[in-house]
Amino acid sequence: MSGTRTKLWTIVLAAGGSSRLGRPKQFIRWRGRTLLARTLTIAEQVTPGRIIVVVGASRARSRAVVRRFAPHALVVANSQWRDGMSGSLERGLAILPASARAALLLTVDQPLITARHLDRLIAMWSRRPNFAAAASYASRIGVPAILTRRIWRATRHGSGDVGARNILRRNADRVTKVELPAAAIDVDTPSDLARIAN
Repeated sequence: MSGTRTKLWTIVLAAGGSSRLGRPKQFIRWRGRTLLARTLTIAEQVTPGRIIVVVGASRARSRAVVRRFAPHALVVANSQWRDGMSGSLERGLAILPASARAALLLTVDQPLITARHLDRLIAMWSRRPNFAAAASYASRIGVPAILTRRIWRATRHGSGDVGARNILRRNADRVTKVELPAAAIDVDTPSDLARIAN
């Protein structure tokens, strides 16, 4: 494992209440596992022992899943989870250790993303570790994404449910884009859920 990769941590953003879906997406079962369990499993594969999970809605249930699938993960609660993803992102970044050089951002609602996809993203970031790296899909960039320390301060300007996408756009000249069509599939609505069920 390269020295650069050992300084990479994963932040799993799992605080939302899934209002459009009507039930917490973290606990939707897909191919035998909940989406949260699946995300934690791939996080352990790419950054073993270096995981932060931000919880909010259904936090007790989320913590139980974390204890089972990523027992060494740091868990932080976002009590303002109703205000959107940017607050969860700030909470996760705030507790990264000083040794962390960058943060891999994952959400629980991209079921087609695998550890192999993340390995590719990390490999591209490792070539230019002073740049962020982000999945490119459907003519946009977004998560999974790796944010460097240099642009973390940009999260202070975020609000609501904007997450990392606006940060990446504002720093587009310092982002390595990695084609990941699988990232285009996310679960936000019942119709999204029906689509991945087939």
